[in-house]
Amino acid sequence: MEKDLVSIKEANESLQNSVTDLKARSMRDNLIFSGIPEERHEDTEAVLQEFIQKKYKLDYEVPFERVHRMGKWKEYSSHPRNIVAKFTYFKDRELIRTRAPQKLHKSNVWVNEQFPPEIEEKRRKLYPVLRQAKKDHKKVKLVRDVLYIDGQEYIPPIGSAPRAFPTPTPAQTRSASNQTAERQYTPQNPTKDDRQAFKRQRQGSTPDRIG
Repeated sequence: MEKDLVSIKEANESLQNSVTDLKARSMRDNLIFSGIPEERHEDTEAVLQEFIQKKYKLDYEVPFERVHRMGKWKEYSSHPRNIVAKFTYFKDRELIRTRAPQKLHKSNVWVNEQFPPEIEEKRRKLYPVLRQAKKDHKKVKLVRDVLYIDGQEYIPPIGSAPRAFPTPTPAQTRSASNQTAERQYTPQNPTKDDRQAFKRQRQGSTPDRIG
């Protein structure tokens, strides 16, 4: 009986992972734009196209499959709703995403990848570790829900509760190229100001504001 329950649990987890993966793949060509001013009854695709042409100065119009605002219109809201755009071509999506730090510097606009809620939750738990690693002058890369620090995959401590700031206890990591090789990563001298900064919530799927 116990073995049957374990088998059912494993099958359920496998099914959930497959569904999450399918949802992630369906969002592969999407980007979320936050902070672009909004007007009621606007043509959102035209608004986004104008914004991209103004900031990126491209010599062509970027083709989209769909563009729309997220959520319901709120007349007295002080913040514009996010725009989610599905690009026709992945290379255009990557051009806009990778050039955003340069093109949108000192602006009030963020550009983020879109992921399913299950992956977003995992990414949020990695953001404090990612920020601290950057402060420690480490080379970091967040790929979907996997964090690499100096080329090593970061492995959260087993059974650890989510924290707003990474614990100074060394965390296990393993090589991205060799899953059996492990090393230790320790945040360096976190300060009180660091802890306060890490507790602030951020919107979107990437940890750092662009601009």
